[in-house]
Amino acid sequence: MKMLLCALNAKYIHTNIALRLIKEYCVSLGAENIELAEYTINNYTEEILKNIYLSKPDAVAFSCYIWNIEIIKKIAAILKKIMPEIKIIFGGPEVTYNAKEVLKNCLSCDIVISGEGEYSFYKLYNSLENNTSLSDVPNILYRNTKNDLISNLRCDPLDMSVLPFPYTDFSEIENKICYYEASRGCPFRCQYCLSSVENGVRFAPISKVKRELQIFLDQRVKQVKFVDRTFNSKNDFAVEIVKYLIKNDNGITNFHFEVAAELLDDEFVSLLGTARKGLFQLEIGVQSTNKDTLKSISRIGTFEKLCFYVTKILSYNNIHIHLDLIAGLPCEGLKSFEKSFNDVYSLSPHQFQLGFLKILHGSGMEKLCDKYKILYSPFAPYEVLSTDCLSYDDILFLKKIEDLIDKYYNSNRFVYSMKYLVSHFEDAFTLYSTLAKLRNDSEMKNLNHNKNDSYRFLMTAASKIKNIDINEFKWILKLDYLLHERPRGIPDWTKDCMNLFTKDEVYDQIVHRNVIANCYPSLDGRAPKELFEISYTEKMPLNPLTLKKKQTTIFINYSERNIWDNAEFFLKF
Repeated sequence: MKMLLCALNAKYIHTNIALRLIKEYCVSLGAENIELAEYTINNYTEEILKNIYLSKPDAVAFSCYIWNIEIIKKIAAILKKIMPEIKIIFGGPEVTYNAKEVLKNCLSCDIVISGEGEYSFYKLYNSLENNTSLSDVPNILYRNTKNDLISNLRCDPLDMSVLPFPYTDFSEIENKICYYEASRGCPFRCQYCLSSVENGVRFAPISKVKRELQIFLDQRVKQVKFVDRTFNSKNDFAVEIVKYLIKNDNGITNFHFEVAAELLDDEFVSLLGTARKGLFQLEIGVQSTNKDTLKSISRIGTFEKLCFYVTKILSYNNIHIHLDLIAGLPCEGLKSFEKSFNDVYSLSPHQFQLGFLKILHGSGMEKLCDKYKILYSPFAPYEVLSTDCLSYDDILFLKKIEDLIDKYYNSNRFVYSMKYLVSHFEDAFTLYSTLAKLRNDSEMKNLNHNKNDSYRFLMTAASKIKNIDINEFKWILKLDYLLHERPRGIPDWTKDCMNLFTKDEVYDQIVHRNVIANCYPSLDGRAPKELFEISYTEKMPLNPLTLKKKQTTIFINYSERNIWDNAEFFLKF
């Protein structure tokens, strides 16, 4: 029997760790003829169907999530028409807690694996291979010969020590994100998250974790994302992993952790401060700063503690930090969300993830919908439409804010421009609200919002805002452009703020006066022609950091990048 494990990832750079673990676990126990096929939700359905059909599997198992379930159902329905004898299996978080509903409504699905899949899938594979009864396969729901739905007993979770390393061929995943887990479960009970349904946290042996992380280091993988729900749920375990990665750093690999701010302490945070710039990346879920909201979703901790440690970590200038906020939570209307937004924005994280509440099957939030009058889409990803505190109009408005945050904050192309604009408003939310309204302006409606249009929109919007010195702002926006793009082909909106230096003057300003030797010794001794290729010098009428009107020379070094992935620069007065 040939089994095909099929993943539809959200992006090309993603990899599916769940199916890799299942495949390697089964192979380690002697299973044969199991293949893995990875696609993205952006692939044409017809192309995916063709590839599955041509591989001629006897059974195909889909890894189901909120972002791919609708496409999977469509593919499964067509597969059953063209390959009526094929067994179709669904597994993953999207079908674990509503397996009966899935089987009732999706007739093309034959079997649902509920919960962790490694052992259940191995037993299922053997049963299908040997054409034996499914009654001994744990954690599955299926139809019997009478078309009755049969639910088998659940088995105990696997000891994580027996799980195999999921990656065997790194040539297949070059330049993609590798996912890894050192623990399963979560100590918290956040009502919007499926991890709240599980009991306890299980950890892999630390020796196994170190051995497997060394494989990533040896292979010089670009990024490894831990899928652990709370990486620092056991402090000494997390500290030992971080110490190992710092000690064995290869200078290339980046490791991403999702941590709980309420569990951060001085030891862990101070340790992070000793790491190479770019070695670690932290994601921290704030979700809201409204205490009533946090209580309603069973979140603990204080924003004050989060502020203290996030500020400390950012001061090290070596850790990339993501902070997350969720719109549509209970007890949070637009005014309250505005405060949460400003609280998070004021911390200046490198990424500000603004998302919307999703009502996941089996989550505690699903049971709270009536209490808080939460309406949500009946289709995946089951996103909130309104609550007793937030109207659909409010949701639509916040969608505009989300888009602006992605384009003008998270892109990191407008670091100094946005700081400049925020300084002219009461707070950040008021600025983004103003920009959201200006997007409907007839003059800006037709902008394509490609890279250059994004700069043009900001320039046009700034010209319509009172108290903005548009000539001053052009210089700030030009700096942001130059930090991300080489000066070749610079847009026409910069024509009023042209560089005043000749090449000879640049050489005199930078080389003869020992600026290179003092600030960027790695560039010292470079020939003028080579220096011009990797740097840019500009004379500005103001200091872009203090905004004081004082002629300032900036030197941009394109050979070095900061934590925002912008070119490094320094000022010379």
